[in-house]
Amino acid sequence: MVVAVLMPEVVALGEPLVQFNAVTDGPLRHVTYFEKHATGTEANVCVALVRLDVSCGLITRLGADEFGLFIYNWLRGESVDVSHVKFDPERPTGIYFVQRNYPIPGVSDVLYYRRGSAASALGPDDVDPDYVSGARVFHTTGITMAISDTARSAAFKYLEVARSKGVTTSFDVNYRRKLWANVDDAINVLSKALNFADIVFLDEDEANLLLGISAIDDVLRELRSKFGINRAVLKLGLKGSVAYWEGRIVKVDAFRVPVKDPIGAGDAYAGVFLASILRGHDVEKAMRRASAAAAMVVMVRGDEENLPREDDLRRFLEGYGRQVDLR
Repeated sequence: MVVAVLMPEVVALGEPLVQFNAVTDGPLRHVTYFEKHATGTEANVCVALVRLDVSCGLITRLGADEFGLFIYNWLRGESVDVSHVKFDPERPTGIYFVQRNYPIPGVSDVLYYRRGSAASALGPDDVDPDYVSGARVFHTTGITMAISDTARSAAFKYLEVARSKGVTTSFDVNYRRKLWANVDDAINVLSKALNFADIVFLDEDEANLLLGISAIDDVLRELRSKFGINRAVLKLGLKGSVAYWEGRIVKVDAFRVPVKDPIGAGDAYAGVFLASILRGHDVEKAMRRASAAAAMVVMVRGDEENLPREDDLRRFLEGYGRQVDLR
């Protein structure tokens, strides 16, 4: 008997990490207690997708250590396909620490311990081309392209594979200054990646970095003329988001909520936006749902705890602005 293997609708490539988030504010040298969270940008996107009933698989490497098992069990428990997760016996799982509200109020800072991590050894041979070509969407980010030359090669190879097989490519610029040797390398690599992207997520600072402009209309126009991108989402923080989507420009406001930790909002946005588009919502509704998810995530420490399911999204969108819900 031949058993049919269901391929995930979305395949992502990137590094999951363990996050140690400071329970108290201030410099880490004075922090005693930390919360442990599973995270990583592509992993967060996968979890956002599966919570909205869109299947997703993650391609990565984890250390053969307790932290690797923690992340593996988290992904598997969330129903992310882990068939292409490999354990590396020689390299550790990456971790990072979050410092909150210091030195800038309302801003989190991160301290990475991911150099030489298992995921930094990702390479083109870690990926099965059939796994990517069987998906509807292939997603990766600029973070994966920053962690090592081999991971970068894998990301580019499978952006090309996806494109050649008619799979939609999704790319979140996700520029992280601390992960790049210098800004010129980042600009060259990230600009090259835009040539392979069907859907692009970026913010104002990233647009200014790559295009030298920040005016919304100019950014969207330049993405079309220079890179041929006709599906782009520009994230504007508290000002909301703007999309150029197949000839249509759409703006959606942000939701104002109490912010506990701003990290993870962009991943929530990208994951819920992709899930909504794949489930047939129009771009404006997809943006509104994505904005709601981003707002929900920043209300708690950790990137994935508040990633919503459908009922959560519905209740947030219907109840936003109420002081008390007595129904």
